Amino acid sequence: MRSRHPLGWGIALTMITLTFLIEPALAAVAAESTDPDYLDDAGRIIGSPAAGPDPEYPGDRGGYAQFLTLAVMIGGLSFIAWRITRQISRTTN
Repeated sequence: MRSRHPLGWGIALTMITLTFLIEPALAAVAAESTDPDYLDDAGRIIGSPAAGPDPEYPGDRGGYAQFLTLAVMIGGLSFIAWRITRQISRTTN
C-alpha cells in the first residue's frame, strides 16, 4: 500500500529526528547555566495548601462566587454537549 502524503511523512520524520538530536544538547546547556543560588531565592511556584487568608468577599479566591462561576461553566458545557449528542442521534436515526 502506498502512502498518500510522502512529503508529510518526510517532514514529520525530520522533525522527530531533530528533536531527539537537539534536545540533549539544549538540556546540557541549560544545566550548565543554572545558578543554584538563584533557584533558592526564587521561592515556590505552587504555594502551600494553607497559604493566604480566608475569603471575606464573594469574589475572593475560594469564595462562593468563584465556585458558582465554575458550576455555571460546567453546566453550560454539559448543555452544549447534550445538544450536540442529541442532534447527532437525530440525524443518524
